[in-house]
Amino acid sequence: MQMTVPYILISGLMFALVSVFVAFRMRPAKPSRRGLAMAILPPLVMLVLFYSLAIHIHCHFGKWPAGMGDRDFPPSLVFHEHLSDFSFMGLLLFSAYVWPLAYVTCAVVRRWRAALYYLGIYALTFLVCFGTTLLAPGSFWDWWLD
Repeated sequence: MQMTVPYILISGLMFALVSVFVAFRMRPAKPSRRGLAMAILPPLVMLVLFYSLAIHIHCHFGKWPAGMGDRDFPPSLVFHEHLSDFSFMGLLLFSAYVWPLAYVTCAVVRRWRAALYYLGIYALTFLVCFGTTLLAPGSFWDWWLD
């Protein structure tokens, strides 16, 4: 089981990168602003919530939480944590399970192929934003993953 997880992650990453390449090859003459906003905004909101939570926690405590959970957190920080968790996990699950199905469906149905561009833009934005979250301090990541 442990050896198959990296292969699954690598194959998912390769699929996303290929989809970005295909998306830019199938770029519409005039991309829709609404479509671009729908593709770019969810990962950006996730990134902003993630780093604003890190700043909120560090400003409130003066350091990173040592223990698990949200004990001794004020209600505003608990709400911020739940909102950040929801956006992070929601987009991660969407990107892992729904997005590939939507991409394959749009690739198969000729009338929906224009959506491949926006799905590719979403994949690129998600990969960049997720990669940017990996730059957070290790102590914050330790608390986040607990």
